[in-house]
Amino acid sequence: MSHQTERVRFGPFRLVRELSASGLASRWLALRERDQSSHCVYRFATCQDRVERRRHTRAMQMLSGLHHPHILSIEMCSFEVGDEPWAVTLYTGNHDSIVTLEDVVRAKGDVLPPFEAERAVQQVLEASAHAHSVGVVHGPLALDELLVDRHGSVLIEMYGVPRGHAGLEPGNAEIKRDEVRSIVEIAYRLLTGLPAEEPRIPAGRLAKRLPRDFEEWLDEGLNPGGGFQSAEEAIAKLPSNRPDPEPSRVRTVLGRLKAWSR
Repeated sequence: MSHQTERVRFGPFRLVRELSASGLASRWLALRERDQSSHCVYRFATCQDRVERRRHTRAMQMLSGLHHPHILSIEMCSFEVGDEPWAVTLYTGNHDSIVTLEDVVRAKGDVLPPFEAERAVQQVLEASAHAHSVGVVHGPLALDELLVDRHGSVLIEMYGVPRGHAGLEPGNAEIKRDEVRSIVEIAYRLLTGLPAEEPRIPAGRLAKRLPRDFEEWLDEGLNPGGGFQSAEEAIAKLPSNRPDPEPSRVRTVLGRLKAWSR
């Protein structure tokens, strides 16, 4: 294989320019010339032996089996000369570079409004729930593993690949709970601008317009002795997914307003 600085093509993709690296690989903006579509080409570290090659192959196979709108899909992957793994995904960034959720938060003054934070968190939880349902687990997630596309959707980058590279099993119930807790920690960070470290300041004291039910959701998810048992539970208990606790009272108040307006 050519040296990285000399490489201009990978399969049908022409490498345009190098992007910021992820925690796992260098990234390149690439163009598929036949349809002029933009893609991201990943170049991973060279596999040192058959064990590493086998682990990478299995990690790519697991990721290729995940089909969800909030998990970044692999379009193509292969080993080049010298056992260098390469992979291709759609390009999710803007005209400048890849955009992470961390970039978005920083651009908005280090915090997001509650409705934006909840939307982002629900998308990540939905991706986790899907992966867990088919036996794939990523483990704790970080903000820089969450990409934001040009439509404002959040996608998890290289879901499960770090565990695969480490030769770890797909994951058990405890690892799943750790992953869900990390997503709640991300929610706290999005809302407050601070990491969810103990002793933790109540989110309501930092985010003045935070709805009480969202603060309760954070408290439950970050409870050291409890937390959500699954991604599905965390989704169901998000403020916008909770059923109206007192529908009859609401109807009564509306009825009084109607009577008053006559």
